[in-house]
Amino acid sequence: MNKLLYFFLIVPILVISQNKIQGIVIDSENHNPLPYASVITNTNSGTLTNTKGKFIIESSSTISAIEVSYVGYKSVKIDITNKDKFVKIKLKPSVENLNEVLITAKENPALQLIRNTIENKSKNNIEKSLATFKFNAYNKVLVTANPDSISNKIDSIYVLKEGKKTFKKLDSTNFKFKKEIDVQHLFISEKVSEFKFQKGKKKKETILASRMAGLKQPLYEILALTFQDFSFYNEFYSIAGTKYINPIATNALKHYNYKILDTTKIQNKKTYVVYFKPKPKDEKNILGIEGLLYLDTETFAITKGIAELKGVVNVKAEQDYIYKQAYKTWFPSNQNIVLKKGNNSKKMLLFGGAVKFSSNKPNDSIIKPKGKKPEDITYFISKTTNSNIEINTTVKVKNSASTLEFNEDAHKKPTEFWNTYRTDSITKRGITTYYKLDSIAEEEGIDKKINLARHILKGEYPTKYLNLNLGKIINLNNYEGLRLGFGGATNRNFSTKFRIESYAAYGTKDNKFKYSFGGAVRLNKDYNTWFGANYTNDISEAASLNFISKNTSFSPVNPRNLNISKFYNYKTIKGYLTHDIQPNLEAKLQFSTGKYKPLFDYQYVSGDKNLNEYNLTTAAIGIQYNPKNEYMNSPIGKLTIKNEYPQITFQATKSIKNMLDSDFGFTQFNLRIFHKIKRLRKATTSILLEGGIVFGDAPITHLYNTTPNYTQKNPWFNRITFAGKNSFETMGYNEFISDRFSALHIKHQLKPFKITKKFHPQVTLVTRTALGTIDNIAYHKNITFKSLKKGYFESGIELNELFKGLGFSTFYRYGPNQNLKVSDNLAVKLTYKFRLGF
Repeated sequence: MNKLLYFFLIVPILVISQNKIQGIVIDSENHNPLPYASVITNTNSGTLTNTKGKFIIESSSTISAIEVSYVGYKSVKIDITNKDKFVKIKLKPSVENLNEVLITAKENPALQLIRNTIENKSKNNIEKSLATFKFNAYNKVLVTANPDSISNKIDSIYVLKEGKKTFKKLDSTNFKFKKEIDVQHLFISEKVSEFKFQKGKKKKETILASRMAGLKQPLYEILALTFQDFSFYNEFYSIAGTKYINPIATNALKHYNYKILDTTKIQNKKTYVVYFKPKPKDEKNILGIEGLLYLDTETFAITKGIAELKGVVNVKAEQDYIYKQAYKTWFPSNQNIVLKKGNNSKKMLLFGGAVKFSSNKPNDSIIKPKGKKPEDITYFISKTTNSNIEINTTVKVKNSASTLEFNEDAHKKPTEFWNTYRTDSITKRGITTYYKLDSIAEEEGIDKKINLARHILKGEYPTKYLNLNLGKIINLNNYEGLRLGFGGATNRNFSTKFRIESYAAYGTKDNKFKYSFGGAVRLNKDYNTWFGANYTNDISEAASLNFISKNTSFSPVNPRNLNISKFYNYKTIKGYLTHDIQPNLEAKLQFSTGKYKPLFDYQYVSGDKNLNEYNLTTAAIGIQYNPKNEYMNSPIGKLTIKNEYPQITFQATKSIKNMLDSDFGFTQFNLRIFHKIKRLRKATTSILLEGGIVFGDAPITHLYNTTPNYTQKNPWFNRITFAGKNSFETMGYNEFISDRFSALHIKHQLKPFKITKKFHPQVTLVTRTALGTIDNIAYHKNITFKSLKKGYFESGIELNELFKGLGFSTFYRYGPNQNLKVSDNLAVKLTYKFRLGF
């Protein structure tokens, strides 16, 4: 009886709490939907229609009437009865004047308003107008669902075969999902940060506390993802890591249509509400976002922004601002972004294309019960609230290019610390989520699996104290044959202040051991300063363009090694110092001395030398400059969080004659500039410019071969090998040698062609050219080569991703150094794009 009484008491409450009305607002004449129309109920609950003119309002009180208004239309008020579950509201156009906007006689008033906003961006953008600022930010990320949105029934699934419906199985997915989501979220994470900004430097985030359900240490790479831009004032606005043309970009009027919807007040400041939508050509190319801008009528500053994307996944990003009277500026106060399943088939690219969503066609033979499924109601939400805002106080930003820094103890903060900064209290469901996911992760060893994946991507296999170098285990080249080896370096578990590194290898063709051993000690953590030394006995390709700041070891996926015939052995002692002048400006100083021996028939003969092996003592400085890159200083080291272009590598080397028996005194400068032009979801153009120059006499091992990748083997089909990454595919090995050269590589990668669901071949157009010369060619004996004085030219086409990463390419050599026989100018190569699958 008590249970029955409880049932009858609770049912009326549930009915009232679920009071809901849905509908659509349209133009009465053309029946087009009216986005962002205002809908207010008799209970003073309100909402805006979405981009399709639809709305949903839920209220704890009975909804008996709603009022709908839209600028340029007559407002209507309609009564709602218990039978009204979905209403269609038609608004009639009316003529309204907005005297506040200075307009021309025939122009859309919103256009002048947007022009004013664009003209005043530098005044309203706090990163342009303020000298300094700092604030704290609390962020919470949830992957969750509303338990009331799904039924807990166990459903039946049928198969339709030859027109007959046959029972297949029971489906308890909804039942299990509702049982789980009633008590916990699917995922939760929290973060507390301190942001600092100093004019002339980049904004810097220091993560004070971080917690991710299921992980003892957070995924630092996830913390670096940009879910939503800090402000609306950049030329591009990033949503879920993908850039879109900003509705107030300098050229925004070419890409968007605008409409003034209303005037309202935010913090007692009069504000225009402007709707923006991509023009049809941009909407087709997925170049724009759709939403609302709230603009201060006096300063034309943004007071609130809403941006939406509609497709297989719906994305809605909101940003609010708070007015700081003392500085007459609007400062970002909170950010929200929500990702939900969409209701149309338009594909979505998130995080720059790293995450792709496309619609799957249903299987017509499977009959599933109607109603919502877990994937229909699950959503991702990220909420950020800013607090403790200080403007134009004393702020010092060091290492400005390290835009993100993670405190060593951030993942160990106590509950008291979290409660101090939480602006959104954690619920019982949140606490349960942490507890359950932490237990599951510990049982399944999730932290270890993530650590393994992270190191595999860097070419390492982690053990407790040693990270093994996977690139040292097995290699192939023409001189050593099969090269088997073992090597690595100690990791942070061994020590955070010094490391020991070594490797050993054996060639099955030359029957020789190669090895290296050494170590390094950290002098400064903030500037990533290390001093180290090593002894190495190994081989290297003669006349290659090498940089001390790059790893030049052989790679098993580099097919050029199979045909390289000119190597030299070196036995050297090296001391080096690495230091980050800025996180995006890395320097390495190196002093080296040792013996060099060409492993081919070669002799250097000049007026005072007759050498087939020689000593070199060199001092070098290498610079790696990535001006647009951004980095994180994390407990596991320095991580790149934004990889941009151009990327510049420079090296100066001085061989010091007579020092420690050095036989040569030359000066060498090497340069490499790599730039990539990424057009929004279109073709990509890559440009590589590289070159070098040697002043003074140098042996062939320290000259330039321009990275050839062609062999004159017969019959002709034996010449079909794998294409290199940035090599001349029609140039013979050591056909040209230079003591000064420059080369230009241009690749234009077209958008993939969608032939079928899984077959997306990609075409890349390639052209390369090189120019070089050499002095004293007669000094280099027992080897035949030519000069690049007349230049070298080749062009080709790559057809990639034909089958499991495989493709092919063809290149043709032309110009002054063209071969007489046509077939000797033609190169056909296989291509391969290596994918790890995660």
